[in-house]
Amino acid sequence: MTASNTFIQPPQKMDRIVTLDVLRGFALFGILYAHMIFWYAAGPLPQETYQLYKDLGSGIAIGTYMIFILSKFFAIFSFLFGLSFYIQIQGLINRQEPVISRFGWRLIILGVIGLLHHTFWRADILSIYVPLGLLLLFLRNLSNKALLIIGGLLVLNIPTKFAELISILLRDKLTLLDFDQKIAGAEYYAILSEGSFTEMIKHNIAAMGDKYIYQINSGRLLITLGFFLLGMFAGRMQWFENVANQATLFKNVLKKSSWVVAITLLLGVGFGITTFMLEINVEKTPLAGWLGGFMLEFFNASLTLIYITGISLLMLKPRWPARLMPLAAVGKMALTSYLMQTLFGVFIFFNIGLGLFTKTSPGTNALLCFAIFGLQILFCRWWLTHFYYGPIEWLWRSATDFKWQPLYKGRQTPNSSAVD
Repeated sequence: MTASNTFIQPPQKMDRIVTLDVLRGFALFGILYAHMIFWYAAGPLPQETYQLYKDLGSGIAIGTYMIFILSKFFAIFSFLFGLSFYIQIQGLINRQEPVISRFGWRLIILGVIGLLHHTFWRADILSIYVPLGLLLLFLRNLSNKALLIIGGLLVLNIPTKFAELISILLRDKLTLLDFDQKIAGAEYYAILSEGSFTEMIKHNIAAMGDKYIYQINSGRLLITLGFFLLGMFAGRMQWFENVANQATLFKNVLKKSSWVVAITLLLGVGFGITTFMLEINVEKTPLAGWLGGFMLEFFNASLTLIYITGISLLMLKPRWPARLMPLAAVGKMALTSYLMQTLFGVFIFFNIGLGLFTKTSPGTNALLCFAIFGLQILFCRWWLTHFYYGPIEWLWRSATDFKWQPLYKGRQTPNSSAVD
């Protein structure tokens, strides 16, 4: 959502806009935390690197990452992308503008930003979102039932788990595409710790294929598309038009998702005890790894829904909107904030910057994460008091419309019909 919409939309739209911005800011915090813990590494590292620090603070930081962060916050971001996609498409239809060419051009510009970002940091997600967004253009007319069923199957990673099972039966391998983790990890370790800027750029460009191999092997490519579809479904059902009217629905989703999380946690504990007692090495036993991963998919998807519905319901409480409002400032400048996080991470940890890779513990990195996000909140709040859009959002909008958009507040009111 644009920052301007907060001021020019009708009153009944206010809750919806603020809630989405808060969710987007919350997702960006989780994304930052996920990357900061292990030195903003955007690829595989030697296994022993993850075990360098065994202090209490690092244990808590890594445990928090594994249980509450990993795979959940990119899913929230993907859900919001699908929801925003629906809003933008409806805006184009209402203004009688060509949907495919207009939104397709918007995605192409985003793709250029993503490719530039990837050359600097190989875990860029925009270069994943753009091809999936183009696919979404051709899926936009699916029925509500189809969106819900296909989206549900994808967010649970069912197609990947089915393909993995076939791979185990035919090849005795869990992974779908072969990938030498040790060689790739050693190469990337050298880049982070010793690589020059030019070497880093060359490595990142060459690693584009590795990123897609990971996306396919993990199923994250399909999970992302699934949350796109569920976000689009939520947009069609107008669940965020007025969250108060959907409170009962959100509470039901929250309750059922909590039950799934509790059950999968209990099953996971039982699974862990069983493999320990039977001395089963999950990493070397494909079927055991498959079963553990299957339970994890249900846990991740359910906790993601808990975050989305829980924060939406908190926004209905008397005091919580004011408490959560700092997240909205970051959410209104989501693209700028996302790219800014990369600048912080690369500068702090990579050899081209301060070179603190492996020199700080995961516990220290978690504290750095909170400090950086706090700075982002302050910067975004200051920026939005003077400007209508974040700097990257403004460039993106201007390139989409082939004309410079108003930026400074008090000079000209921006077009209220567009939605970022």
